[in-house]
Amino acid sequence: MRPDIETDILVIGSGAGGGVVAYHLARRGERVVVLERGPRVESADMGSSEMRSIGTLYKDGGSQTNTDGDMFVLQGSCVGGSTVLTNGVCFRLPEDVRRAWANQGFEMPPEPFARSFARVERAIGVEPLDPRRLNSAAELMRRGALAWGGEAHGFAKNFAQCVGCGACNLGCRYGRKLDSLTTWIPMAEAHGALVLALCSVDRILVEKGRAAGGEVRDLRDGTRFRVRARRTVLAAGAVGTPEILLKSGLAPETAGRRTSFNVGSLVAAEFADDIDAFEGDQMGVHIAGDGWLAEQDHNPPTAFAMTLPGWYDRHASDMNRYRRLTAAGVLVPTQDTGQVFLGIGRRLMPRLFDHAEIKFRLPRADLSKLAEALTALCRIFLAAGAVRVLPPTGRAIEVRRMEDCDRIAGLIRSQADVTGFGSAHPMGGAVAGDDPRRTTVDPSFAVRGVVDLFVADASVFPASTRVNPQLTVMAVADAAVRSIGGFEPEPVPVEDLVPILRSRTPAGVRT
Repeated sequence: MRPDIETDILVIGSGAGGGVVAYHLARRGERVVVLERGPRVESADMGSSEMRSIGTLYKDGGSQTNTDGDMFVLQGSCVGGSTVLTNGVCFRLPEDVRRAWANQGFEMPPEPFARSFARVERAIGVEPLDPRRLNSAAELMRRGALAWGGEAHGFAKNFAQCVGCGACNLGCRYGRKLDSLTTWIPMAEAHGALVLALCSVDRILVEKGRAAGGEVRDLRDGTRFRVRARRTVLAAGAVGTPEILLKSGLAPETAGRRTSFNVGSLVAAEFADDIDAFEGDQMGVHIAGDGWLAEQDHNPPTAFAMTLPGWYDRHASDMNRYRRLTAAGVLVPTQDTGQVFLGIGRRLMPRLFDHAEIKFRLPRADLSKLAEALTALCRIFLAAGAVRVLPPTGRAIEVRRMEDCDRIAGLIRSQADVTGFGSAHPMGGAVAGDDPRRTTVDPSFAVRGVVDLFVADASVFPASTRVNPQLTVMAVADAAVRSIGGFEPEPVPVEDLVPILRSRTPAGVRT
């Protein structure tokens, strides 16, 4: 055992939630320790290799799946968490979803919540994506959306002078993505926070009903130590937070339950001429459907190949036409029927099976919505001028005419019939609300039954967001500071901003 570390605040997780909480509390003068299970990889060290980046930055090297193995669940495992791997997309929580949360006992009042969003947006530089960084497929999607009867809109992103390299999901080696790694974490460190990477929390210390920190394992050498704290904040994500609660024997009846996702898959399309959609930002426009979202999303070659339907010669032949291909994905919010749990493997061989498992089966209504969204996306691509469209059906088909799109729904009978089905947006698992029988966390972000233990990440969401959740997680964490620290977070002063943001702000102006 190494010597204990004594602190005021222990934050477990360094991503969208943990980074925000750590910064505001450190700035207030609290002693803050942040623990992160993954490594610390600075922008300059991220490189351009897809396989190396995926293996280093993603949880389980990008291979995390549900128990049936027919759904991937992508999460970051590095300092900065999943924010390092996003495409920088920043949506505020849709108002109908906010109301749905309130109806389930988790009220985020509109005016204070709007202030939280505004503080976060200014601190991470959220602005409309520079049109000069759009890849060529963005304009094709706009054309297709109009012909389909809809409209494609641009994204607001937390980028600073993006170079348009098209490799956002591998981290930003140019340091232009203003994620938790490049903003909240170094800003917290500037106020004295200690950030420890490659440290896994085995359980929460509880003494006389009060959280007292965590028992920690250094993943580099296996040594163990304790971080003793007056208040502990779980921000390990919608899988990690319930996992730690369950390992600690806390909230066993509710932790891990009511897990939801934004799920989806990618549709690929081929055009008659080279479009070179890899030149520019990966994601340029989105289209809102009836309860779903379509997002233009052009991946680098390895990731593109992993989601492209088809086998052997056909797959190779399609990838050889990569310059003429592009893709878009759909997001469909799910019901909260998933569960994070500790499987039998961990009970029998905890050193070998040291992760929680994820159980999820897409409800029938959500499956129908997914088929509807994929069908609409195929129609949009055809309307954009695609010569053929490759929907992600397990039985590989080509769509060349509008009437061919009617075949898609009949080929999707379960999530196993969808190639590349999965989510990068897990939510819930430590749901907040006012019903103690169905929620792990009360409306003030405190874990029920334990004093001084809080949650500030996507695991508190009572329902999935439908849109990319990064910005909402940060705004919810900003709101949680009121309960954790007992104060209203202040706007981030200019002197705390990273230099690239500071240069945008006139001297003397507070953001």
